[in-house]
Amino acid sequence: MKEKRTPSLAYSLLTLFSLAIFLVVGMRAWGAPLNVIMFLAWMLLSLLALRLGYTYSELEKTALSAVQNGLKSIVIMLAVGALIAVFIASGTVPTIIYYGIKIMNPRYYLLSSLILCSVVSLCTGTSWGTMGTIGVALLFIGSGLGFPAGITAGAIISGSWFGDKLSPLSDTTNFASAVMGVDLMTHVKHMLYTTVPAYVVTAIIFLVLGFKVSSSQVDFALIEEISVALKSNFKISLITLIPMIIVITMLLMRKDPAQSILSGVIVGIVIAIFYQGSEPAFVFNSCLKGYSREFDNELLTNLLKDLGGMNSMNSTIQLIIFTTGVGGIIRELGIVKVIASRFSQKIKTVGGLVATAICISYLSIGLTGSHCFAAIMVQSTMLDLFKSKGLKPENLSRICEDCGTIGVTLIPWGVTAVFIMNTLKVPFAEYAPYAFFCYLCPIFSLLCGITGIGMAKYTEEELCELELEN
Repeated sequence: MKEKRTPSLAYSLLTLFSLAIFLVVGMRAWGAPLNVIMFLAWMLLSLLALRLGYTYSELEKTALSAVQNGLKSIVIMLAVGALIAVFIASGTVPTIIYYGIKIMNPRYYLLSSLILCSVVSLCTGTSWGTMGTIGVALLFIGSGLGFPAGITAGAIISGSWFGDKLSPLSDTTNFASAVMGVDLMTHVKHMLYTTVPAYVVTAIIFLVLGFKVSSSQVDFALIEEISVALKSNFKISLITLIPMIIVITMLLMRKDPAQSILSGVIVGIVIAIFYQGSEPAFVFNSCLKGYSREFDNELLTNLLKDLGGMNSMNSTIQLIIFTTGVGGIIRELGIVKVIASRFSQKIKTVGGLVATAICISYLSIGLTGSHCFAAIMVQSTMLDLFKSKGLKPENLSRICEDCGTIGVTLIPWGVTAVFIMNTLKVPFAEYAPYAFFCYLCPIFSLLCGITGIGMAKYTEEELCELELEN
């Protein structure tokens, strides 16, 4: 076995630059699918790693080990795909849309969507589950009220991430606190310094947008047409909400997300067959291929066409496999660590430390599309430096959430971004400008670093204990 060499700064920069050029040229100039580009990037990195003493077999083992950590997300995504289709077939989504467009005031629709997704996500701990269920229904309601899909998606995304960040049930929240060695509730409370002001500003923006858009674009005739079409093709009642209630209840009971979602799928299948009167073959095929049905009303057909299904997640699953594999290889080579350690030596202020951690987080998710990789890279490069400056690790775990966890939403090839595009059927360019919460959190995180507000520091006694432990 060859001795492994630590890459130089020049070689590290060359590797990252080569990877970036490969991604940009592949997607922009050649029009290649991101999945293919990331898969080929796997090979590119293996070639660059030969000079450091690594064999392809060694890197493959590293990559597959990283991929294994993402298998749980893959199972959840498949379950969400089936759930979306079943929620339509069982009448869950049609019922929410029917009552939503009748009850919701168009002026407050965006703010209501933001708050509703916040509550559901906070209670369940899953942004993906919120977007894939309530989010899909709200998108339809927004369409009926005349709101552009991108704006509605922005409100859904912002609310979903607010709840996900602060929920003790969230896997991302637990992951960030665990990586940094921070007590879970300490981590959650510390995030309030950035999350609350970002959420307040986001709420104000959507309130203003709601008044602006609703004043001229609401089509009440269209709303009535959708209502009649839904009533004619689905049984609208509280019974159809049972699958959603089961999912939310099980998540609140801290059951496994995949188990909770699949339970909703099973109950939804029963309701779709025995209450809505759908053919069993149609329902089961919808679970796999997505809900697709021709209605007498063309508008309803377009609204509910080709939604959900396990197959709809195939592209996202491939991307998870390839990006996490690439992330594992990059981590093994120590490329980001070399770059970060070199530049971190020149950092003197707390604001500079925070800015560096933010840059590393975005660099990591930009390269791999994975918030998990970003958290690990921030931990490995910045944690000791933060402690040496008397700053507690909860400052760093907060940055991981503010930038890494929700930052993946703003990276087109990020796992979350791809999930959003596949689930909500809204292009990246349409929703990204309105995902205000995702922009505001890192801004407030940087402000905390510059002003010192909300930066947890060790006491003299704690510093002495820390030195003794080391």
